[in-house]
Amino acid sequence: MRFVWLALFALLSSCGTVEFYTQAVTGHTILMAKRKPVAKLIADPATSPAFRERLELSQRMLAFAHSELGISSRGSYELYSDLKREHTVYVVHAAPELSLEPKRWWYPVVGEQDYRGYFSERLAEREKARLRRQGYETWAEGVDAYSTLGVFRDPLLNTFIDRDETSFAELIFHELAHHHYYLPGDTRFNEGMAEAVAREGVRRWFKKTGRPELAARYEVRLKRLAQARVAIGHTVEHLRKVYASDLPDEAKRREKAAEIARLKVRLQVLRGEWGGGLAAWIQGPINNARLNAFIAYEDEVPKFEKLLKDCHGDFHCFWEKVKGL
Repeated sequence: MRFVWLALFALLSSCGTVEFYTQAVTGHTILMAKRKPVAKLIADPATSPAFRERLELSQRMLAFAHSELGISSRGSYELYSDLKREHTVYVVHAAPELSLEPKRWWYPVVGEQDYRGYFSERLAEREKARLRRQGYETWAEGVDAYSTLGVFRDPLLNTFIDRDETSFAELIFHELAHHHYYLPGDTRFNEGMAEAVAREGVRRWFKKTGRPELAARYEVRLKRLAQARVAIGHTVEHLRKVYASDLPDEAKRREKAAEIARLKVRLQVLRGEWGGGLAAWIQGPINNARLNAFIAYEDEVPKFEKLLKDCHGDFHCFWEKVKGL
């Protein structure tokens, strides 16, 4: 999940900051105002059978997360909002041309984050343009959900309600993990932890519901993601060394371009082995901001997977160890 609520009350120090918090408060307030109880929607005869089934599925997933993963919804996802748009927020990442140190923004309550979130795509694009004028590389993406960390009862949203069951479960388990534990100011810790919990949750969900064929298909998906993580991680590590070297800036730029070209070749090889996938990476632009956006979620996943393995799969033990890190 992903864009975290920034707090309703903050010290506003500039026109840009005023505008940012104004759109954040306004967007969040509209989202909250549209909420309807899931139970009432399920009971309503006017609710379509397909929509009712999806709402009922979400409630079974909440019960599963509580009993099997040790995480409670605390009232979240028991409500539903239709935003009448494709994405909930638009998240902007930025990094210097010759550095993988992400630009960070400070927010009340949650501390520093490696991204800026907007309820308006227009404002997100404007922020990208402003950052580029300052010399940053940027990457923006639409995000379908965000967590208020239990401050509010987060609703199910039209932006993700129709996802396939695997992605739907991943998103719910990921966001509930943020509700359960959150370390202010550490994006990679929080996202790596939530992703590890979500992926193990999906594994157990398919096992619990007696669908080994879907569990096997999911393992293939995770294996491919791990392969992509290795390929992209290799580029990240190489570029870090290049940027930290004594090479002239022009030489760094040439090596950066060459390494990104090599990454695309590695990804094309994977695409060939898989029979598809990775088109957005192969055909689209790759820069430091985009690399950071990927590793923010993936970099620490193996660490938390190992932590759960060390606990022999016991989530009570896992959560105790997470809080002790």
